[in-house]
Amino acid sequence: MADNKVKLTKDNILLIVVAGVASYLDAALLVSLGVALPLWTKAMQLNSWEVGLISTLLTLSVAAGSFVGGWLSDRWGRVTVFNFDIFFVAVGALIIGLASSFYVLLVGTIIAGLASGADLPTSLAVISERMSKETYGRAISSTQIFWTMGILLSQFIGFLTATNAHSTLFLFGWIALVALINWCVRVFSKQIKGIEAHVVPDTDAVTEVDGTSKKHSLKELLSQGHFILPLVLLTVFYLFWNLPANTWGSFVNYFLVTVDGRSQAYSTIIALVANLVCLAFNLVYVRLADTKYRYPVMYLGIAIAFVSFVMAGIFSEKWQVFTIAYIFYSGSTVLCGEALYKIWNQTFYPVSARATMTGFSYGIVRALTAVFSLVTPTLMAYSPKLLLWVLVGCTVIFGTVAIVITNMLKTRGLTATVSTKG
Repeated sequence: MADNKVKLTKDNILLIVVAGVASYLDAALLVSLGVALPLWTKAMQLNSWEVGLISTLLTLSVAAGSFVGGWLSDRWGRVTVFNFDIFFVAVGALIIGLASSFYVLLVGTIIAGLASGADLPTSLAVISERMSKETYGRAISSTQIFWTMGILLSQFIGFLTATNAHSTLFLFGWIALVALINWCVRVFSKQIKGIEAHVVPDTDAVTEVDGTSKKHSLKELLSQGHFILPLVLLTVFYLFWNLPANTWGSFVNYFLVTVDGRSQAYSTIIALVANLVCLAFNLVYVRLADTKYRYPVMYLGIAIAFVSFVMAGIFSEKWQVFTIAYIFYSGSTVLCGEALYKIWNQTFYPVSARATMTGFSYGIVRALTAVFSLVTPTLMAYSPKLLLWVLVGCTVIFGTVAIVITNMLKTRGLTATVSTKG
């Protein structure tokens, strides 16, 4: 293990901010769509199937974008695709904001979803190939702060414009503006171009005769056991972490209002408190992500998630217990979830394969999550308690796989990137 904690430079921080906007926009699109669905339903007189199609289409578009975008960035150049993606997020968001018909809305959703999905694995690769391995944890976990801010700010904008006839334009117009500003910085800033020109040598990469990093095809990557085992483990870990996280976040109102008899205002406030707890945990986790505490807090997070779901399952009719469990579980997701998944993706693969492998894995998980979301309402209608116990099972699976992954990191000598100092 490293003896000294490497500090992030000003250039590192600027790159994290510019690339982290991808995480902000991904969260903002998903949350804003949820806020806007009832507004579109009324304005466009949509039926339940059309409403479901919009939500599912966004998730599937993000999944497809992640898969294709990661591969394209490794083939055509990560910075090139990095800049291309963000422009079309702006285009798609603007189309959504201005849409006056169902079919135009679908077009904007597809464009924004594809571009946002493609930008996520690409932005992570752009960050990691310009930083030392000793800073991956802080750099990658910092993008989760942007994700949480995307949720909070979208909810806030939705709240402020709830009674305005142009609420959807405000929601998605803001997303388009943020994406366009970010695109201008990426394309026209000389400082950013200078930072992008500096790539940290990748000692794990396979090189060609001329010394450049070899480009891997997806077929080639999937045929190598050294890559395929981490891919399977990381995908299983993220899938079974994401299923309860997505379900918990999407259907908290159902449990608190329908099952536990609380008001809509109460459930909204609790969701806000939980997101603020996530933000606080993120700010702390960034300081721990590259230290010896990374895995102890991971075990703590897994334990909190498990206990939260078990208690919620046993006392699902007790709104007090469910509320506490919801807030505690929300905080645990920071310690043992997506940040770790992203860090591990940057650790297991060489630079020339990171975007492809991350995008492939991320796309699979998003697609399967979309399928699970389709059956979740039916499962809840049958038995909310059963759904909670299914989520307990998911927690056991992702927790077990996380332990297997940490052991593999030790076996391959990759834990040396974590500082022994706090």
